[in-house]
Amino acid sequence: MARFTFVVWDGGGNVGPAVGLAQGLSLRGHRCRFLGYGVQRERVVAQGFAFDELRRSGGFDVAREPPDQRIGGFMRHVWSCPEHLQDLPEALAAEPADALVVDFVMHGALAAAERAAIPTVSFVHSAIAGVVAPPGSAMANARVAATNALRAAAGLGAIERTTDAWDRFPMLVTTLRELDTAAAGAPATAYYVGPITEQFESREWQSPWDRGDGRPLVVVSFTTTGFWDQHGRIERTLAALASEPVRILVCGEKGGASGLGVPPNAAIRGFIPHAAVLPSASVVVTHCGHGTVAASLTHGVPLVGLPNKGADQPYLAQRVEQLGAGIALDGDAEPDLIGAAVRKVLDDPRYATAARALGESILASPGVTGAVAFVEGVARAT
Repeated sequence: MARFTFVVWDGGGNVGPAVGLAQGLSLRGHRCRFLGYGVQRERVVAQGFAFDELRRSGGFDVAREPPDQRIGGFMRHVWSCPEHLQDLPEALAAEPADALVVDFVMHGALAAAERAAIPTVSFVHSAIAGVVAPPGSAMANARVAATNALRAAAGLGAIERTTDAWDRFPMLVTTLRELDTAAAGAPATAYYVGPITEQFESREWQSPWDRGDGRPLVVVSFTTTGFWDQHGRIERTLAALASEPVRILVCGEKGGASGLGVPPNAAIRGFIPHAAVLPSASVVVTHCGHGTVAASLTHGVPLVGLPNKGADQPYLAQRVEQLGAGIALDGDAEPDLIGAAVRKVLDDPRYATAARALGESILASPGVTGAVAFVEGVARAT
């Protein structure tokens, strides 16, 4: 039995794959615990894993930040956080690990792992091409400068590109190569296993509609992180589909659905595991975070994307459209455009065909079994 410590942040689509990998490792008899931010505790503990808050940095909660300060807050407290240089060694001194699994955007934690010379997996939770800021851009330059400052404090050499912070480690990439145009140029250390899904206790979805209702089911699923307010996207989607012959299910823990008028053909629910509802869905309207995209394609469901500006969402929306499995709209698209896109996806079977083909690729990928073997191999190479 090996001891694995996961170092994660509250990024929405990154926590689920990390928990899914920990579940796979636990089934093999390994012990897994999580280090992260206090806002993640309830979710991780509910899945039966030990959780410790990073002592100096773990109090950060982006939902409490003014909107215009959220990117800066992430940069300072998560992505290039100098306190990780102290938080991680202290946590490992209190409870040692045989190997670390560190989210690849946490440059401070990766630097601490590099300095400690402990076996470490760089956990890449989405398409690299959608996450990495273009070289030379203001964001990329800021990330490199902040990371080099903390690396200098740790006695480590400077990096030239953001990717240098993580591709020096074995890289576990939890997406399809087809969804990541950066895959062709990925280093030899990168292992693409396809999406990893967090498993939940059996939770049946209680449909509010009669069993014989044959109208297509449109699932409206936006982000579960507090970074963006999704109220407008949900409101415009409901307006777009209110008079359409469809059933509309709005689901999500932090979907911004409170206070909305609900048309007769719609229902608003809290968190529902994707696996419970997507087998019945005909199309998903989404922000196009990697978790929702991967889950939809796994079940062969095409998408209509209303991405938020930033992160991997605009990239993934465009990539899904390029692969023929959906339509990418501007995140601020008006109801007429949303309605037209949903009708087109429902009426043209080529979208569902492309989504099913990608779903078959996901099912044929190494998945959690391959990921577990990869991480075990890193732990053994000590």
